[in-house]
Amino acid sequence: MNLIVLSLIIFLILYGVLWLISNMDKKTFSGMFKFGIIILSVTAIILLFLAGRYLLSLPFFAVIGTAVKRSMFNFVNIIYLYRFISAILKVRRMRSNGTFTSSISEVNDAYKTLGLERNCSRQEIINAHKTKIKEAHPDKAGDNELASKINRARDILLEIHK
Repeated sequence: MNLIVLSLIIFLILYGVLWLISNMDKKTFSGMFKFGIIILSVTAIILLFLAGRYLLSLPFFAVIGTAVKRSMFNFVNIIYLYRFISAILKVRRMRSNGTFTSSISEVNDAYKTLGLERNCSRQEIINAHKTKIKEAHPDKAGDNELASKINRARDILLEIHK
């Protein structure tokens, strides 16, 4: 058990040093020092692997390990995990005001749809929307898809040009 704790502590210390090295100037640490730290990290990983094999060879931990493996691959848990991850990703993509972020291609399409330049003003966006929507309005035998595309372009550009 002491081997496990010792190798875990060594691994965490070396991981912290590796993080420090990767975030420092290139001239702060010599190449030989970096190489030595990497070799020590690999050794710590091997020690953790060996300690884990020893731990799983004991009957109590072997039984616990198989129970955990079986419960992890339960189909119902996978469904809940998928729902949880998708909810997290939706929350990450949402802005603070509740709207979703627009990708660069959507912004470029919005400029092309309204026929505007990137340095246009808010009033130019509103005027371009009025003229385009008059031509494509569904009440005047226009296209529904084009009208919704124009409205979406207006929403995207007005969100950018606040």
